[in-house]
Formats: sequence, structure tokens, C-alpha cells
Amino acid sequence: MRKRLIYMVLAVVLVVSLLAGCGNQDSETTNDSSGEVTTDELQDGTYLVKDPVSDHGNYGMAKMEVVGGEVSTFEYVEILADSGDEKDENNYNYPEGLEVIKNLNEQFNETKDLNEVDFDAISGATSTKENFQRIVNKLYAKASEGDIYEPVYEDGVYTAEAEEDSHGWLGEVKVVVKDGQIVGLDYCETAIEDMESSRVVFDEDGKEVMDDEGKPVTETVQVSAGEEKSPENYAYMDSFEVINQMQKSLIDNNGTENLDVDSITGATNTRSTIVELVDKALEDAKL
Repeated sequence: MRKRLIYMVLAVVLVVSLLAGCGNQDSETTNDSSGEVTTDELQDGTYLVKDPVSDHGNYGMAKMEVVGGEVSTFEYVEILADSGDEKDENNYNYPEGLEVIKNLNEQFNETKDLNEVDFDAISGATSTKENFQRIVNKLYAKASEGDIYEPVYEDGVYTAEAEEDSHGWLGEVKVVVKDGQIVGLDYCETAIEDMESSRVVFDEDGKEVMDDEGKPVTETVQVSAGEEKSPENYAYMDSFEVINQMQKSLIDNNGTENLDVDSITGATNTRSTIVELVDKALEDAKL
């Protein structure tokens, strides 16, 4: 009787152990006790992760292709939101940062294993190393789940111009698409004729000079036809902040669909114009 009880207890322990083992075999990316990344079987397909635009006007993006359950191709880039260009020696004055991006790509493409990338051997650009690791982990997770990336737009550069000016300023937008994603967006307004405008007066520290009522002091300036609107010739400073916020939101959202425009306050006409022009520019880009 005692032997039978012992056998029954051992059998229960064995069943529980087997069930626990099966329960841990989900298709997901995990971290073991040493901090190393472990991945289950990756499903074939193309996967893409794009970070939100940072306050510095750039962001990271990576694309990975899996063939036969193994990483086939991979590329991590950092992109400038204004132009949609990848950072290089001609547009980014931080050679060490560019070297870090190159090194990370080379290491990962050689081993196809994030655990084999020696981050400690790379000096500088701490945020880039952190972003790289986080993005690759997201790619692993997508590949484990089979969350295949489907491009939304055809790659290219698309432009659109407003049909009418607003108080002498004509809006125009340029949208850059890569890998089916909006990677760059530049909106500007230019004067359609010579005209008089105003600008805010700044002190030697770059701060706005305020009048007795707490309003910014302005001065009259002359604007030439074809001149682009800027703080040097336009006094409504909020509009420039709205343009920056709209740029970030449209790139992050990859278009205007379900875009939360109401969260961006001020310069209502500018917001509406940008959305209208982006839709117009991308009419022929949608797949």
C-alpha cells in the first residue's frame, strides 16, 4: 500500500512537470535569468518596427525577413523626420553614432542572434544601442507570432500643393515613403506675392520680449514672393509648433487614418491644410 502511494505521488509530480513544460512553449520572445534573449520558432515572412519620432526629430526603424525559420535579412536605420533620409556623414554630425549603427548591423547580420551582439564592446551612442536591442526584440516577438508586415504605400516621394492661399501664404507638403511607411514629412508655406508681415521680437537670450499686457512684442517686416514662412517673418509662433506636432503624428500614425488631430491644439487651419494635403499627396501611393 505504501509503495502504491509513493508511485501515485511520483506520477502526479511527473504530470505536473510535463504540463508546466508544455505551458512554457508559447511562441514568444522571453528573457532568461541571465538577461539573454531566447526565441521560439520564427515564422517565415517580413517584419517591420518603426519607433515614434523623438523630440530631436529622428527615430529608428528596422526590417527583418525570416526564411525557413531563420533570419535571412536585417537592417536597422535611423531616419531624419524632415527629409526621410537615413542618417549619414552628409546630414548627421556625429560620426561615433553612425559607427555604432554600422557596427550593430554588422554584428547582428553575422550571427543572426541578438544574444551574440557585444554591446559592451561598442562605445558611445547609448540610446542607439538601447533602441536597437528593443526594436530587435519587437521584431522577434512579431516573427514568433507570425505578425507579418504588409506595406501600406508604394515607395516614393509625393507632393501636393494647396489650391488656394491663406492670407497670402500657400501650403505645400512633401511626403517620403520607404518600405511602405511614411518616413519623412515636410510641410511649408510660401508667400505668393510681396507683402507686409510681422515677427516676434526676441531678446539676446532668445526669449520673447513681452509688453505690459503680457503679449509678445512684434515688429513689421517685408516678405518677398516665394519666401518661406518662418519665425523671421511670421508672428504666430504656435503655428510652427503645430506643424512639428503634425509631422510627428503623421509619421508615427503612418497617414491620416484614425489620426487624433484634436489632441493637437491651436492653428486649426494649419492642421486641416496639412491633413488635406497629405491625403492628396498619397492618393496614388496606396497599395
